[in-house]
Amino acid sequence: MTAQETPQTLTDHEGSLLSLVHRLQPITAYKVAKFYQESPVASVNKSMGQVYPMINRFSKEGLIEGRQIEDDARGTEVWRTTDKGEVALKAWLREFKPAQLIPHDTLGTKVLSFGLLTHQERIDWVLEAKAELEKKQAELEDYNEKSDQPFQAYAHDNATGILRARMDWLDRVLFDLVKSSAGS
Repeated sequence: MTAQETPQTLTDHEGSLLSLVHRLQPITAYKVAKFYQESPVASVNKSMGQVYPMINRFSKEGLIEGRQIEDDARGTEVWRTTDKGEVALKAWLREFKPAQLIPHDTLGTKVLSFGLLTHQERIDWVLEAKAELEKKQAELEDYNEKSDQPFQAYAHDNATGILRARMDWLDRVLFDLVKSSAGS
């Protein structure tokens, strides 16, 4: 593979967006942004102000190509991945970065600051976190029922597995906190 043929390295946000364009093509930038806004996943780029510039950059870099919708007075374009975009997307798909294997966990980081809370505040925090995760689980189920994406079952299984693991972890934290207060 020559230097010109070397696939472009994509960030995870870029890979996610390009993957979405590829899966739903032909698609407008507005529909990409709308898809992100409806996603229950917090880490996806939900800002329309960030989606449009990325679409424009991908177009300039030759990763996607647009075609104007006929008889559309606003000049709306639908986008498709190019061969170059597919090569970059496949390279992103095959790459594993350490941050992708154990992503940052804000709840775990917050627990490290439990020293700022009273014992009862810690218990209340865990109970509230569990309630929020239960809401997120319901949101995931609703989203999954509406989705017709290929391989959605795999992504859904991963997301619900992560939520179950977090709930199990919070149960262990709660058990330990309650047990330690009983021994006081």
